[in-house]
Amino acid sequence: MNAQVPHQVLIVDDEPNIVSSVRRELMAASGSHRYSVEGFTDPAQALERARTQHFDVVISDFRMPGMDGMAFLKAFAQIQPDCARMVLSGQTDMATLVKMVNETHIYRFIPKPWHDYYLKGSVAQAIQFNSVLRENKQLAQVVRDLNIPIPSLIDNNIDQVLLVDDDPNILGSMSRILTHHSRMDDLYSAIRAEVSSSSGPVLEEGKISVQVTPSPLHALKMADAISYSCIVADFKMPEINGAELLQKFMDKQPDCIRILISGVINQEELVYAVDSAYIFGFISKPWQDFELKAMLAQALAYRRMLAENRRLAEMVRQARRNASEG
Repeated sequence: MNAQVPHQVLIVDDEPNIVSSVRRELMAASGSHRYSVEGFTDPAQALERARTQHFDVVISDFRMPGMDGMAFLKAFAQIQPDCARMVLSGQTDMATLVKMVNETHIYRFIPKPWHDYYLKGSVAQAIQFNSVLRENKQLAQVVRDLNIPIPSLIDNNIDQVLLVDDDPNILGSMSRILTHHSRMDDLYSAIRAEVSSSSGPVLEEGKISVQVTPSPLHALKMADAISYSCIVADFKMPEINGAELLQKFMDKQPDCIRILISGVINQEELVYAVDSAYIFGFISKPWQDFELKAMLAQALAYRRMLAENRRLAEMVRQARRNASEG
């Protein structure tokens, strides 16, 4: 029997003892996963290595001289967009953490000092989560490369969005913002296009259906009847908090993109939300209208990409099953 191919892990930290410690713990991991771990104290050298070596998981410190963790992960994502990204750090602040969540979509934040079981478990979960996405993407590319006609992939082309907040005024405000197009939307898109040479995804009027509820428990019942593309939940609610809701919602509908919104959450609570519910983004209250719309547009575009890849991959799998049976 061939030995199991080890998963490739990259660790970047300006402290050599941290690099050595993480490598030692992962290389000694038991269970179903085996790891090959490369470590760098220089982010620039790690980026050069990423151009020639595929990695399943990258773990980066945040505060590093010359290039901080967020800049490194954004640059790394340009080279290997399918690699699971994690942050291992003992020094950060709320504003920076929010930017890392929204701009690099980290899979997990591990505070220093860490427990070895949590580090190993987080890496194993990241690999499991990303392996399906990567396989679907690769198989979907087979369909595209062969120019096979692609059927309509989004039922009725309408995205179902669920908003959960115990304040009815907040629900009404968010619903109005997301379902109405304004001239400010056009202005903001024009500014983004001027700055970045790309306007990015936008919300198309009439292409989303917004539903609201002030009750997290009712939201979970709604998940039994309706398939949602995205859920936006407040953090502080009387029944259960938003992070717990999103975690339970993820169990019911793993393909639904999860966004957290709050004006009172602290750094530890946001880390918990990232680690337990793998949130796509975080929005602070009070929000800017364009910020809310831009976040939802990015979430829905990401979800449509995943849905298309999954269905195209299933076309390839079915074709292979038919060929083997024939």
